[in-house]
Amino acid sequence: MLFQVDYKVFQASRGDALRAFGTFTQEQLEGLTDDHGVGLVGRWHSLADGTGTMILETDDFAKCAAFQMAWAEVCDMTVKPV
Repeated sequence: MLFQVDYKVFQASRGDALRAFGTFTQEQLEGLTDDHGVGLVGRWHSLADGTGTMILETDDFAKCAAFQMAWAEVCDMTVKPV
């Protein structure tokens, strides 16, 4: 199943979060998603306003939720099945 993950970085965390997002290689990001048991289909970011969207794939929503929790300190996320 595919999930659309929309995020907005907290203003107080914006610099650190954008530096982290900006320095991830595709392999590093795939490693993070693999660690949580989800597949990365694609990701798109708007650096100007600190928002973005990812499409994740997993048959277990709990794994998608665990991935979200890894980012809970730097951004709000909303998830919906697509």
